[in-house]
Amino acid sequence: MILMILTPLIGVLGALLLSYGAWLIYPPAGFITGGLLCLLWSCLTARFLSTTSTGPAGDE
Repeated sequence: MILMILTPLIGVLGALLLSYGAWLIYPPAGFITGGLLCLLWSCLTARFLSTTSTGPAGDE
């Protein structure tokens, strides 16, 4: 139960730290990194939702 809560929080924290670290090197790079991470998250979520069945198996 705790792992299901902790896993997304650690992922978001890692994304924020990566984006902030890139921003410290070069400010536009932080925004680019954050945008790319959001796009990656969106694509992976859409792929996961498209493969998840919404109805009972064999119901066509």
